[in-house]
Amino acid sequence: MRTLQESGVTFLFISHHLQEVYEVCQTVTVLRDARRITTAPVAELPRRALVEAMAGESIETIAEQAVDPGDVDHDAPVLLEARGLTSPAYQNIDLTVRRGEVVGLAGISGSGKIELAESFTGLHTPTGGTAQLDGVRLPFGDVRAALTAGVACVPRDRHEQGLVSGMTIGDNATMSVLDRLGRFGFVATERKRGFATALIERLDIHTEGPEQPVSDLSGGNAQKVVMARALASDPRLLVLINPTAGVDVKSKESLLSRMDSAREDGTAVLVVSDELDDLRRCDRVLVLFHGRVVAEHAAGWRDHELIASIEGVDHG
Repeated sequence: MRTLQESGVTFLFISHHLQEVYEVCQTVTVLRDARRITTAPVAELPRRALVEAMAGESIETIAEQAVDPGDVDHDAPVLLEARGLTSPAYQNIDLTVRRGEVVGLAGISGSGKIELAESFTGLHTPTGGTAQLDGVRLPFGDVRAALTAGVACVPRDRHEQGLVSGMTIGDNATMSVLDRLGRFGFVATERKRGFATALIERLDIHTEGPEQPVSDLSGGNAQKVVMARALASDPRLLVLINPTAGVDVKSKESLLSRMDSAREDGTAVLVVSDELDDLRRCDRVLVLFHGRVVAEHAAGWRDHELIASIEGVDHG
């Protein structure tokens, strides 16, 4: 991009990644709720001011919404326990997640982190090893059985895997719990609407109501619908894959706050992300490199330490 800029090419660069904006842009315009909020030279706009313009709230207000992870209860029972998990994407993985613990998985593309997480949700079948959730063996290769076992997931791509674009917000948010909303295949309309409305309020989804098409929503609100569906089933294991990808600052904090709430409720949470901000909310982060766990970082790690492990510069 810099080479093209130097040769005279003009760019319109759209991103939620603030560091990239400061690295490649000369002028920035902030849009919020379909309105232009500000336009300013990047060099004259402090990062704090840019965040507040994007969020519509002060940094202090956003920070107050965050939950301090606190100390891990090492006496809490282990909910997820994997031993010797092996597949073409990863080898001999041992992993535990306690009740109320958030564990992150980090690694470069091809590290096996996503395939490992998706295995717990029923999307892949390992060639070896076992996993138990609350003492019951997890069914691999069967998404419906994994959901029944207590696993919920925010998938890596909300458009391809997370949402049915032709359906309403209410339909998308409740499709994993229809058996709770009716009997013999019949779902009570008002009960479904009430359940969906409660999820909309819980996730602070900006919408006209449950009947609005999910395709009308912004990226942040659409991702909240995916999160709402995952939480609707009251899972014992919540698997989040790139949970804040492509969302604005305020939506990002809202989504991470829901992760914090799940932790407080005693859910075991597994987070896969390329975003350091997502991983900072974890109690510990496991780093995968070429399909193997090569490092573990407790909460409080420094960026350069985690990045070194991810890039493979601190291990053979």
